[in-house]
Amino acid sequence: MMDAKDLLMLVRVGCLREGALAAWTARQDFDLAMAESATAAYLRLADHQIPLSPERPAEEVYETCRAALAAAPGGKGVIGFLDSTLPLVARLAEEFGLPGCSSQTLRMLTDKAWARERFAESQVPGPLFRVLNAATTSSADRQAAVDGLAYPFIVKPADSSAGRGVIRAGCAEELDAAWDTAARFTKTGTLLAEEEMIGDEVSVETVTVAGRTVVLACTEKFSTRGESFVELGQAVPARLGQSLEAEVKDIAVAALKAVGYDYGIAHTEMILTADGPRIIEVNPRPAGDCILDLIRLTTGTDVYDIAADLALGRPIDVDTLERSDSTGGAAIRFLTAEPGVVRRVDGVAEASALLDRAKERLVLLTRPGDVVETVTSNLHRLGYVIAVGEDTAAAVARAEEVAASVSIRTSPSAEGEPPARRLPSAECWT
Repeated sequence: MMDAKDLLMLVRVGCLREGALAAWTARQDFDLAMAESATAAYLRLADHQIPLSPERPAEEVYETCRAALAAAPGGKGVIGFLDSTLPLVARLAEEFGLPGCSSQTLRMLTDKAWARERFAESQVPGPLFRVLNAATTSSADRQAAVDGLAYPFIVKPADSSAGRGVIRAGCAEELDAAWDTAARFTKTGTLLAEEEMIGDEVSVETVTVAGRTVVLACTEKFSTRGESFVELGQAVPARLGQSLEAEVKDIAVAALKAVGYDYGIAHTEMILTADGPRIIEVNPRPAGDCILDLIRLTTGTDVYDIAADLALGRPIDVDTLERSDSTGGAAIRFLTAEPGVVRRVDGVAEASALLDRAKERLVLLTRPGDVVETVTSNLHRLGYVIAVGEDTAAAVARAEEVAASVSIRTSPSAEGEPPARRLPSAECWT
């Protein structure tokens, strides 16, 4: 009789995680259990399907996943990609004695205010900041709460993700509107006001085992600027000089140490200011936006496989990872459109003909009839192109060329027209 396979439980998938599902469903050394909305098309890809109700209340998700883990006869592990599921993942790992970072650290890292305070205590370079109570309503009290911060600064929820509720207050007259916008996206009632950091954004993708951190890649980011901040592209490897790259890596490692992150994959973001790199935040999970696909295309390292092995408590060859080198560049460019209702999508065939199907892809996350909103968060992106090149610059140019071939045509709703559908991809992010 064969021994039971190990079981890897994925608690919610999120958006743009096709790489994880492809990697894990191809593995023969463990089964994949997936807890996701009963209507999610990719639920059928799992070996063990755990359908959730559309509302997905946290306690229901916990009890459903707990029962499935308890019934699994072999080894097991649990993992999550969404910031909102990390406390639940930590709770399950703690109850079943599964591998992972400290459950307290995982829970606390969903609170950006807590992390910001830990960075300051450990002298990790970052912006000036203030922790705010979202329930404060008096304009005078709000102004007093941000005393000492020079305008412009950023106001954001301490517990949100995907750029939701992140807004710029350019002057005192804009504080109330920014405060109210950020407050709509917090569940804990805590906001952050942070000195605006001017410069290019990068992220550092790492794996940490027994307190030893190895940098897998530095990622270059392309974001909107203005009132809101939305990532419209990523590229690997980031185009940094040797000295700056070393400094960025050192800050990422110091930030992980400051918050007590000692086991797992992490995605650490920072801004390259005129005064040097400054930390934005540590995300104690694999990077989104297909960044791990870009790493695989340039280094051959499948970070999703590493994440699975870590969750299952399997050994990782950290020395080999530390010696990994990049070959060429890879980039992702996201598609956007003017607000309105999608009428048609042109240029898909022409764009697809430009792609190397073995390495590159074009994915649409919208269709005629969908509603398109003003781009104020990552939820409002409508698709993407992944491309490769001989170096990062060539990959970025190629991704932009292919993306420019696709035109998503929108127009306002006509009088008497039925309400447009919600953007299909948005459900993945909630």
